[in-house]
Amino acid sequence: MSASLTLEWQDADTANASLKRELIPFCKKRLDAGEHLFVEVRVRRDTKSRLQEQKMHAMLNDIARQVKLYGKDLPAESWKRVCVDAFKHETKDDPDLKADWGRFGDIELVPALNHPGFVMVGEQTRKFSMRLSSSFIEWLMFFGAENSVVWTDPKTKRVEQ
Repeated sequence: MSASLTLEWQDADTANASLKRELIPFCKKRLDAGEHLFVEVRVRRDTKSRLQEQKMHAMLNDIARQVKLYGKDLPAESWKRVCVDAFKHETKDDPDLKADWGRFGDIELVPALNHPGFVMVGEQTRKFSMRLSSSFIEWLMFFGAENSVVWTDPKTKRVEQ
């Protein structure tokens, strides 16, 4: 039997609380049942947090519901690609972000495999550093302000006034 537990922490206090609340009971239960454990700890530095990811996706959902691209509605995932492309274009030479962008290749259009058309490949937000994620969220705020986006309150799921 296999079981896994993934925990993500941003600071020492959160890590300590999570270890006591989740990891120790998780391990104790399996050891008491006679299971063998393999515990792996990975230190991930400078990757976006789950909160940043949730914020970006909530913002992109609001944009998708309220903004048209040249008169056309787009789903949030398409807006994500459009916004990441515009964000990179505007920030790729910024001295504070240049090293972060250097880890990515260029966005390209490549021919589709089994139909006429093209597929865009390149940056993915899951590889964004915390700095790049923060800057992208700020960029989305600015884009939203320019396009009269009313942000949804994540706690109530209602549009903020």
